[in-house]
Amino acid sequence: MKNAIVICFLLSATALFAQKDETMFSDVDRVGGWGAPIIEYTNLNNDVEVVSGGGGALVLNDFYLGGYGMGTATFNLDNALGNESLKFKHGGFWIGYTPLQHRVVHPYASVKLGWGKANYKLTAFDDVELNSDRSSIFVTTPELGLELNVFSFFRIAATASYRWVNGFDGVGGFKNDDLSSFGGTLTLRFGGFGDDDWDRD
Repeated sequence: MKNAIVICFLLSATALFAQKDETMFSDVDRVGGWGAPIIEYTNLNNDVEVVSGGGGALVLNDFYLGGYGMGTATFNLDNALGNESLKFKHGGFWIGYTPLQHRVVHPYASVKLGWGKANYKLTAFDDVELNSDRSSIFVTTPELGLELNVFSFFRIAATASYRWVNGFDGVGGFKNDDLSSFGGTLTLRFGGFGDDDWDRD
């Protein structure tokens, strides 16, 4: 009887320790990855400027985690001394959420969290440089819109966004609010989206 109890205890302990460990991603059914050119239409000093960039991410169910980089945007401002220009670019982390991906058109949301440099220059009207400065910036860009499944390997997202910039108050005649503005973005995502298990109904 005592041996039977010991055997039952050992079997129970073995079964307990043989269970698979739970992990953060143990319930992930959709895994993929993609790269994307980004086209941003942004308002700088009441002028619409097109800024291009790119990024990529890992797909985990309805979420994606990755990085991005935006090219140089230029902001010009005339004053009594000449022309003030501010050129800035940024890059960093990119986090997104795309529910209902099996639908041809579905919601799309993301936020970019980045950092970069802003380069300031004051040039006289005769092209003589009068002053220059440089500052680090932090940029947060949330966006919300719709995504279209064009092919199994290609998707287009059209979103409204807001770029919030911080870090260079007092650089020339510029303030943080001068570069913080609403905009629109087109993201062209190419890759594999882990869609082998899509619900087809």
